[in-house]
Amino acid sequence: MKEVDPEEVKRILTRLKTVRGHIAGVERMIEEEKSCEEILLQLVAIRSAVHKTSVIIAQRYASSCLLDAIDSGEDRQEVLNNAIETLMKLNQ
Repeated sequence: MKEVDPEEVKRILTRLKTVRGHIAGVERMIEEEKSCEEILLQLVAIRSAVHKTSVIIAQRYASSCLLDAIDSGEDRQEVLNNAIETLMKLNQ
């Protein structure tokens, strides 16, 4: 497997920490009986942060992990089929 870029890891972890903060915020908002609109807006922010993180990891998967699997001798068609199936789950 190719070396992981420390900056990329930092970006991913920063985004995940942002998600964690948003989730904690939603928990507090529910406990404080904030409006549904405010809570929904925070949930939209969470979904967006998770999506952006998924895109970063999907790019890495496509550009590195997928190629590594093929280079290591795994069946090309099986690797591609698994990649397509996995990436399609991002849109569900």
